[in-house]
Amino acid sequence: MEPQRDLAIVLRSTPYEERHRIVVALTENHGQIAAMARNAVQSRRFGGSLDLFVASEWHFSLKPGSSLYQLSEALVREPFDHIRKSFEKLTLASIFSELALRASVPEIGQEGGRSDLFRLHSNALFTLNETTQTDIEIPLLNAYVAKLLQWSGNQPRLQSCLECGILLEEISPHVEVNCLIANACWICLKCSAKGTRHIKNREGESLAHSMLKLSALVVGDFQTCLRTPIRQVAAKLKASVEEHRNLFKYSEALYIYHIPGFDKKALNGLRFLGLG
Repeated sequence: MEPQRDLAIVLRSTPYEERHRIVVALTENHGQIAAMARNAVQSRRFGGSLDLFVASEWHFSLKPGSSLYQLSEALVREPFDHIRKSFEKLTLASIFSELALRASVPEIGQEGGRSDLFRLHSNALFTLNETTQTDIEIPLLNAYVAKLLQWSGNQPRLQSCLECGILLEEISPHVEVNCLIANACWICLKCSAKGTRHIKNREGESLAHSMLKLSALVVGDFQTCLRTPIRQVAAKLKASVEEHRNLFKYSEALYIYHIPGFDKKALNGLRFLGLG
């Protein structure tokens, strides 16, 4: 294959043998790829371009029959330096990377079709790098997961009750609704009390795993996350951080249930944000 150029954001970087590195990155036009960076350990050859979260322009090629690209050059375009100055930001960026690793599929010798995911990931890192707001990590995490659901074609239906059609804005903000995981929607308490068709025929299945109670206010925030660019989300959210902690239980459950092949193992950094 002819040498390629693409923008890449490092998701994982591990030493190989004594002198080399294998770097997994999300690229703008090639999806998720893994590349061998020869003589990258204890060398200034690649500068800081192989560090986690760094966005660089990669020059790489693929030999026939190989599953691993060869990285010849990488030029830093955006280091996202401020992320490393905050433990909370560093933790959240690591979770973003882990989610991107699980959501994207490694692609060999292909181009195109993955730029939306790259833009989401780069915009999320940019937002995290630039924000000066406190206690924003969990709301941003919910926004990222919401966007991943949207990107994968599994956008929840949050405008109205699935059963009676009452609009979310017609419900008092602090009244709870039942958020269904399998149906990716919610039903109001009146409909829940009637023993709806969504709860019937679930013998042997725990209801705790099929729906969660959330305030209408935080469900509205989740809807805002779906329809607002991630760089603008933080200024528009209304629910408390604690309500967003509860929302994450729902957004994570949606992700696990609806994304085919998604690894159900807990995300490593969640415990550092009080979510593990």
